Amino acid sequence: MKKCLMKAICIFWISLVYQQVSSQSNAVNGEIFIPMDNRSEIWLKPNLDTLLNKKEYSFKIRVAPELIISQFLFEKGLAIQNDSVLLITANSTKWGDYDTATLRAIVTSITGSRIYLFQKQFIVKVPERMFPVISNPKTNLIKLNDKVLLIRNKSYPRSMFIHKQPFVTMYDNEKNMNQVAVSGVTISLTKKEGKQYISGGDTLSSDAIQELKKIKTATPVYIKVDGQIGKSKRSVWERIFVFDD
Repeated sequence: MKKCLMKAICIFWISLVYQQVSSQSNAVNGEIFIPMDNRSEIWLKPNLDTLLNKKEYSFKIRVAPELIISQFLFEKGLAIQNDSVLLITANSTKWGDYDTATLRAIVTSITGSRIYLFQKQFIVKVPERMFPVISNPKTNLIKLNDKVLLIRNKSYPRSMFIHKQPFVTMYDNEKNMNQVAVSGVTISLTKKEGKQYISGGDTLSSDAIQELKKIKTATPVYIKVDGQIGKSKRSVWERIFVFDD
């Protein structure tokens, strides 16, 4: 009778301890991590819950005298411990949204006889993706078929200019990329001195296409594009080389 009573008390005590740990902990990959908030064994200051993505935060860390911190792991970013200071930088790719990131700590007793697993969850505020600022943007960009940028003195295959109905677009600069309304395109081949093939819109004229079809070797070709953005009129000349591909 006495043995049965002791066995029942033991089972009740184990069940109570398990329930307490389970109510305070989360199972992660088969291991139990105890929430770090309001714990006497370990604490962080300041008590922040929300982090700004890519920003470095500095925390003071403390553990109970009989414990030491073995390792910090940060789920989505970097955690660096330097004595009693912990530096955390979140690195999320959920641009323009909120994300979550978990800091985990492995704490052991000084004697090494016990291991504690703690965690703290953060909300990460991720701003919109920022693109690098172009310091010296190119102006009056000319594209063929709105796909290929025509750059002065570069070479391009003839097929680009004779397939279907090639057209030209123009943009004010590579930073703003405001499209300029094209009112005319002029093609001039150096081998046809004084001969220009002019169209009244953004497409190459049929005569210009026929001349481009005759190119056999790399030939300098001048392209003039007339356009207008708002009340401002623009005319841009580019010299490129066209070769038979």
